[in-house]
Amino acid sequence: MQHPLGWTHRGYRILLRCLSRPALAWLWWRGRKDPGYRVGLSQRLGHIEPNPSSQHGILIHAASVGEVQAAEALIRALQTDWPDQTITVTTQTPTGARKLRALFGESLQHFFFPVDTPGATARFLNRLQPSLVVLIEREIWPEWMRQCRERAIPVALVNARLSESSAAGYRRWSGLMQPVWSGLALAAAADDATAQRLQALGVPAGRLLVSGNLKFDQPLPDPTTRGAPKAQPHRTTVVAGSTHEGEDSALLDAWPAFLRRHPDALLVLVPRHPERFESVAHQIEAHGFAMARRSRGEQPDSSTSIWLGDTMGELAGWYGMAHLCFIGGTLVPVGGHNPLEAMALGKPVLFGPHTHNNEAVYGAAEQLGVGLRVASAGELFLAASHWLAEPHRLQQLGQEAQAFVQGQSGSSQTTVRALQALWHPLQPSMLTPVVEIRNGSTTVWQDPQWLSSGDDNHFEPPVTGATALATGSGRGQAQRLQLQGRDVVLRHYRRGGLIARFNPDRYRLTAARTSRAMQEFGLLRSMRAQGLPVPAPVSARQVVRGGHYTADIIVAMIPGTRNVVQRLVSGALTAEEWRAIGQAIRQLHDAQIYHSDLNAHNLLLDDAGKAWIVDFDKCRPRGGEDWKALNLQRLLRSLRKELLRHPKFRWDPSEFSEVLKGYRSTQIKP
Repeated sequence: MQHPLGWTHRGYRILLRCLSRPALAWLWWRGRKDPGYRVGLSQRLGHIEPNPSSQHGILIHAASVGEVQAAEALIRALQTDWPDQTITVTTQTPTGARKLRALFGESLQHFFFPVDTPGATARFLNRLQPSLVVLIEREIWPEWMRQCRERAIPVALVNARLSESSAAGYRRWSGLMQPVWSGLALAAAADDATAQRLQALGVPAGRLLVSGNLKFDQPLPDPTTRGAPKAQPHRTTVVAGSTHEGEDSALLDAWPAFLRRHPDALLVLVPRHPERFESVAHQIEAHGFAMARRSRGEQPDSSTSIWLGDTMGELAGWYGMAHLCFIGGTLVPVGGHNPLEAMALGKPVLFGPHTHNNEAVYGAAEQLGVGLRVASAGELFLAASHWLAEPHRLQQLGQEAQAFVQGQSGSSQTTVRALQALWHPLQPSMLTPVVEIRNGSTTVWQDPQWLSSGDDNHFEPPVTGATALATGSGRGQAQRLQLQGRDVVLRHYRRGGLIARFNPDRYRLTAARTSRAMQEFGLLRSMRAQGLPVPAPVSARQVVRGGHYTADIIVAMIPGTRNVVQRLVSGALTAEEWRAIGQAIRQLHDAQIYHSDLNAHNLLLDDAGKAWIVDFDKCRPRGGEDWKALNLQRLLRSLRKELLRHPKFRWDPSEFSEVLKGYRSTQIKP
């Protein structure tokens, strides 16, 4: 059952609604220096246009560059199970988006993550409809989590890292955050301390796993990539990577003293954010240092003491050419960026006191002696001088740093094994690509495994050899026909009730992906991948007619089947057949699929006594448990209704107990 909406969450909603417009305005303002912030602003309000093949796939959220790098090995491991077209990755920063494209090109679908308001998150999830959400490191958003619970979408937090100060902050807002922690389907912690803090916050122990740090599984960076910065073999090179405001100026202030001891030294400054490139360049000029800028293709000469790395995606190249590496975000209270990239290249690392974002990694590096914590920029360069005085020792430390990284790998495989339990029994390989055809006012989706042609003529009457099928309540208009040598059912969506007298089959205009036909097509596609007893979707169509649309769907004919009403008019069902019906409904409910019109016409039995469920118009995944008993009661009411309607209806109300026996059975038929 969904947690009640408490006052803290109500207040959170009001706050986020108030902040959403200023947040978008701030992103637009940041776009002055980095135009990437102005890209996809509508996506942040949930207005996305996902590829049809990506619906009911897997969504991975990696906020920025660090999370994308951490997720790389996990994504590549997931690609062995999930086809590329089913994987969507969201980021919050344009730098994260650019890093994703650099790693995966266009093979994965990317969107910007929505702001955490009810409207934006609902729109996003309704359009993408993921089967599983994977959050990287610390991306916990209360409204997002609530919306996922309502849709029965399991959410996993992986490579989780949580400092004591962050945990204390969450404890102060326990009323808002408690449903978040208890609602996680999996929390894979990067270290033991994080696991303990998550359990104390309320993550159930059975959903906790210490998987190790995904960043240890990052592919070994190649510093010799074509176009990478050229090493300066005759100069002592110190690289300061991913620096933040306050660090560059501190390093520049302390640099002259180091230069007096090492006149040939070269300092490479690589700011974390591209919008700071110009301000750092001005700081270098203000200090009076001769500078080369990477963005201009400039190479340092003997008079150059500062090389500004004002480009993106080249940090591995900078670390690869270094004698020593400083990891930014540690001299100022940012929390420290990932030191493993430098260590994987055989470089010992220097860092400041602020390492809470990666405390376990920094602590291990410090304990092994391949990393050194300093209090200031002056102390940093003094420590660098001591290391440089012993070149053989420095080389040995680099080898030990590299061996440490290589020895900690394996987290991605551990995480994937844990995630597999969340999508079981869904078979991602069955989420085959969807062919989309647009022709004027008509949109068609097709499963290429069923249809080899790319047209929609099979929807148009007259259909030769078609046979009308029973439609029960009259709201469906179905025909059995042959399509490319296979038996299928063509159903035209029709309205019910009084409105059907005036408007039998037109619906208020909406995007094709949210039309009745495409929604049912996508849901059937997902349910088939889960092995549920439903027909295979073949094709779906939306035709726009003015301000309205009509819709049709084609599904595979299930051989040798008749619906329960047809069967009961001709004869009674056996107890075993009633139990088979209960088991089929239980399979649906275990998958959290709500059938909005569960009645005797939509339940079929084949010649072997297996039960099937059809007609999933307006059906959807639904969280909680309370609706399931009501769903069964709906079926019971429909049977009683048919008993009054048909004089030869062979059903006794006491037989419904057999349905319940099958429903409650612990051995559900696949």
